[in-house]
Amino acid sequence: MNERRQPPTISLIAVLVLLFAAPACASMQQRVTESENRSNTLEAQVADLQATQQNIISRLAALRAELESALDPIRAQQAGGGADLRALETQVSTLSEQVQQLSAALAQAQAAAASAPTPETPPLTTPMPAAGGRDPSGDPTTTSATAAEALFNSAYADYTAGQFIVAVSGFEEFLVRHPGSARAVDALYWIAESFAAQALHDDARRRFLEITQAYPGSPKVPDAVLRAALEAVELGQHDDAIRELRQLVAAYSGSDAALIGCMQLDRLGQTLPSGCRLPSP
Repeated sequence: MNERRQPPTISLIAVLVLLFAAPACASMQQRVTESENRSNTLEAQVADLQATQQNIISRLAALRAELESALDPIRAQQAGGGADLRALETQVSTLSEQVQQLSAALAQAQAAAASAPTPETPPLTTPMPAAGGRDPSGDPTTTSATAAEALFNSAYADYTAGQFIVAVSGFEEFLVRHPGSARAVDALYWIAESFAAQALHDDARRRFLEITQAYPGSPKVPDAVLRAALEAVELGQHDDAIRELRQLVAAYSGSDAALIGCMQLDRLGQTLPSGCRLPSP
């Protein structure tokens, strides 16, 4: 009685199936692992964003309280005169700018947290490339914006830490790399403040005036005009300072910068323009 033997073709097919199935299984396992890693990374990013947001909120609240505290003596002495308010004026200007910077950072952190993807395991499919065959995550525009923001924040952190020379270097690098950025005017402003903090009044005044010339429509202009005038006072250029302070009050009456400008004019013994409207003693 002859045994029936399995045709060799079937055995060959079975071997081939095993050979091709093994790499496929390994590839599938690798993709599952990668998906889990991406999910863990997203969870960490969301947690970091939330922590950053809370930290900014706390710092913003503290700065606003400090700003109001710094403004009170100026408001209380509006009808006075003769007091040296230089330190308070500089403090108010710096605090106002820091509040603006933190408000912008808070809005950015909130937007990033809101747009962060839900950390769940993505489907095991190959993502479709963007038009032109580019990976959206590698968009050079997005990468450049992220790098610009990181460079600016690093320089600003140096400024707040009192590392003014390093801060100037960082902001200068930012301007070279990202001259068309919306934050270029901010970088220039903090370069000027860094010079002022080192008592380099000539350099500081030149940079503050550069803001008024290069960015005439920027919200930074009132503070830049005020700070340029205050640096002129430090340099003994009183005529220039008085002229610029009067221009400030005329153009931005009612602003905090104009209020400080009025106080400075009073301190310099000048007749106050109608835009000052200081209360009677």
